Amino acid sequence: MRWVLIRPLNESLFYDPEIQEPLGLEYLASTLVEQGCKALLLDSALDNLDNCKLARRAASFQPDAIGFSITTDRELDSIWSIYSDCKALLAGKEVFWIAGGNYVTAEFGNAQVKLPGEFHLMRYEGETSLKTICAYWEKSSVHKIPRLISGSPAIPLDKLPFPARRYSYHLRKYGWAFNLQGSRGCCSACAYCASKGMRKEHHPSWRGRSPENIVRELTYLYEKYNARAFNFVDEDFLGPPSMALDRAARFAEGIRRNKLKITMGIQVRPNSLSEEIIDYLATAGLTYVFLGIESDDPRDFKAWRRAYCDKTWDWVSRLQEKDIEVNAGTLLFHPDCTLEGIRRFASKLRQYGLLNCRTAINRLDAMPGSSMYDEYAAAHPEHKYRGIHTLPFRNAGIEGLYQTLVDVLAPVEAPSMHALCAMPVCRTNKVYDKDEWQLPVLRQINRVCDQRVSACFFSILDMFETGTMQQTKVERMIKENICFGRSVAKNLIEHGFVRSPEALYAAINED
Repeated sequence: MRWVLIRPLNESLFYDPEIQEPLGLEYLASTLVEQGCKALLLDSALDNLDNCKLARRAASFQPDAIGFSITTDRELDSIWSIYSDCKALLAGKEVFWIAGGNYVTAEFGNAQVKLPGEFHLMRYEGETSLKTICAYWEKSSVHKIPRLISGSPAIPLDKLPFPARRYSYHLRKYGWAFNLQGSRGCCSACAYCASKGMRKEHHPSWRGRSPENIVRELTYLYEKYNARAFNFVDEDFLGPPSMALDRAARFAEGIRRNKLKITMGIQVRPNSLSEEIIDYLATAGLTYVFLGIESDDPRDFKAWRRAYCDKTWDWVSRLQEKDIEVNAGTLLFHPDCTLEGIRRFASKLRQYGLLNCRTAINRLDAMPGSSMYDEYAAAHPEHKYRGIHTLPFRNAGIEGLYQTLVDVLAPVEAPSMHALCAMPVCRTNKVYDKDEWQLPVLRQINRVCDQRVSACFFSILDMFETGTMQQTKVERMIKENICFGRSVAKNLIEHGFVRSPEALYAAINED
């Protein structure tokens, strides 16, 4: 069976300098090859193909099946264009059409209406379902497959073939990290998070590969592709706190035994950490952590059905002492936030160098797939299939504060995000004594951006707290930030951190 797997163009409203390899599709491609199939993987961004050219590439492969991985509804226009062109180019050839990914899983009602009628829709994980489709195809009975395919979780994960690294050239050429997945799911079931909706009912919330299996893949990539920088895309790298220490110790020992000199980034929850775990991971090459902090108020955690960790700031300090870059997941703005709580939490973030453009304006929305969204949809059935819903603030004045912050910080967001995303590569270069001058330069750029964000944030907060809002001052800050953003962009470009200056400058609001 001949398959084309496609990641379409995402016409995002936000500037994002990172283009991640399509790890999910790479896993599916390996599964298909293991079944004896031929698989062509196409990525609109990484292959630099517009919809028309991508459709031609797909059709020229003469596929039996074409599958799309859909992250958000911002990809729907691309999908319809590719689909229409492929239909015309294939001139009546029978093709099995299928779509999966976050959008299909979490917004299934929308997917049914907005995707072509002949698309089969696959929720949850795809490896097991693709094997079933191939078996039906061999029996010439693929027409018996229902439109809705409910994928079963792959268990155990150690049995999956390593993902096909179709884009290894791009990763090495641009110095990007290789993505890895050491686990699937999350131990928590936070009310605001879509993770719960990404898995089937009555199935484990978190499944981990063994540390030994992860190290085998690291070693394979290290030796075959000369890979040195890795990014774990796990929602929950360590897993349950009861298992975290053992996993960290075995993982670090595997890195040591295989003599891997690597750098890596992970995402982790504070209540999975300890001093010993941080020390183990530091010796294994950990240089970057995305830490889910969210709030500093235990009452928020109770409302969000999430475990509170009273040692979060201790772990931030410990990570920073180990020269590990920390980026925080925060929810400064949520339905129950107050001016007092915003000031307290923002001050704490600033104290630890974690108040930046992203953390300053992140807002809790009702995400499809989350318990919060289900509850909102039950109370407002007319909004059930409208995608992400912005929840109103219960305290008067917060909406005005939030919108003012978004407007003022908009010109700073793109260059600040670019500097933040460049950090992991710089950390890798430092470890390998390559372009060592870059790290202090980039750290200074990040520091200047964060200082600007803090100055604007607390100045605006002061105005709202004291009732001295001045629109002329806000307009002046926006103009100053446009100049500031362009200055930072120029600095990033001059030091070689930017490959597409036009895209960065275009993202800085000049209205």
